[in-house]
Amino acid sequence: MKHLLKIELIKTLNNATFRIILILHFILFLLLVYLATRIDFSVPGFSTQNMFMFPNVWGLFSWFASWFNLLFLGIIIAVLGGNEFAFRTARLQVTNGLSRNELLLSKIILILLVAAWGMILVFLSSTVTGLIFSDGLTLQKIFEGSYIVLVYFVQAVGYMCFALLMASLFKSNALSIMMYLLYFIMIEPLFRLFFPKVIRPYFPVKIISGLTPVPEFLSLTSESQFITSSGKNQLDFDAIGLMPSSIPGYLSFILSLVYIGLFVVLTWLIIKRKDL
Repeated sequence: MKHLLKIELIKTLNNATFRIILILHFILFLLLVYLATRIDFSVPGFSTQNMFMFPNVWGLFSWFASWFNLLFLGIIIAVLGGNEFAFRTARLQVTNGLSRNELLLSKIILILLVAAWGMILVFLSSTVTGLIFSDGLTLQKIFEGSYIVLVYFVQAVGYMCFALLMASLFKSNALSIMMYLLYFIMIEPLFRLFFPKVIRPYFPVKIISGLTPVPEFLSLTSESQFITSSGKNQLDFDAIGLMPSSIPGYLSFILSLVYIGLFVVLTWLIIKRKDL
């Protein structure tokens, strides 16, 4: 395992494209966080500053970061995976004694490392922002809802495992990135239209992207007078019919793990059977 990790770190850290994309991911995410926190709109009963208080900030920043999963982290893996096959690096590694299983495992290790990078960035930015904007803090209040950061980690892994599948399938940087983005943006959304509405929420993109749902901005910005005695916000989007019903979060999480496993198995079959 350490040997595979060392190989991947040597290859990726010396890759200029990897460094550039990772730096852009870091800068643009923090810039988005900074610009979002500069928004200060308040009217009686509502304040945008509530979005950045605990526990709201966990879900908000995880949703922000989910877009970077698609546009940065997934593309990193599509580029690195495409390079492995386009420049015959994968064949060279197998020739030098690395098994095809180890080749895939090294990519999974890289995916987990990049996902951990994203998770740490979300965790630190959410923690710092929440500490700045929240009052009357306790440990329970700070970490309430923080589990969404781990859910974000699984989502990041899902995006990148799918990108790795595209890279192993098409073996070209440009084609892998194009098909990766097209599947998320166009192919699956159009394909879902041919199925009954009850089935549409269970497609892989719908499931994985739904792990970090759109925050209910109306309830997040509302003040305490809209909270019922049971602790539920009266301006919940689901309650007033502004958001379509979705499958339960625990089921989305389980199905995401299933789809990730499927992506890995399909990638393994391609690597196992095709000429590198």
